[in-house]
Amino acid sequence: MGEAKLPLELSPGITLGSRGLRELRACGLSSLTVVVRQEDPLLWVYDRRDLGSRLSKVKIVPCKEAHLGMSHSIRSGLDALLPESPDAVLVALADQPFVTQALLKRLISVYLKDPTVDYVASGQGEASVPPVILSKSIFPVLTELQGDAGARHIFHSPEFKGTRVRYAAEWAFVDVDTPDEMEKARLIWSELQLKAR
Repeated sequence: MGEAKLPLELSPGITLGSRGLRELRACGLSSLTVVVRQEDPLLWVYDRRDLGSRLSKVKIVPCKEAHLGMSHSIRSGLDALLPESPDAVLVALADQPFVTQALLKRLISVYLKDPTVDYVASGQGEASVPPVILSKSIFPVLTELQGDAGARHIFHSPEFKGTRVRYAAEWAFVDVDTPDEMEKARLIWSELQLKAR
């Protein structure tokens, strides 16, 4: 991107990074951990609609190795959560601004119906994409992740049992990594705001 992307605004006062965090807060999760780059000034954490409202606590976990790939961020977040002995973790990306609490709650619901699965991933076409719920059965594998692929190989391995929850709205999974994708996200955001009126 050439600059820190999470503080970039979709519209005045609404940052790219605050969108996903706002939706996660609304899901009723027992704990919320945000893994950030060590130098992140956290200017994106709140959007203007959060002012004056009661916000759930968020644990901020700086990751020294974030620049080495997503696997390091996943491991940092998991390490911070392991003392709480979670049954599963929900991994979401801060640069996916159109992931909604409804989408997240649907993932949680699918997992709760069959907690024997190793994962519940979001589905986009034939691909499994974040957000994803990862069961404690694969925590040992997560602690060994390397590189920038994250947990993607788990979804293709016959060793793990999982399911994919498909969504019709392809734009729900827009992942902002380039200036062009940021412009696309702003257009989608603007259209959604017009429809909401």
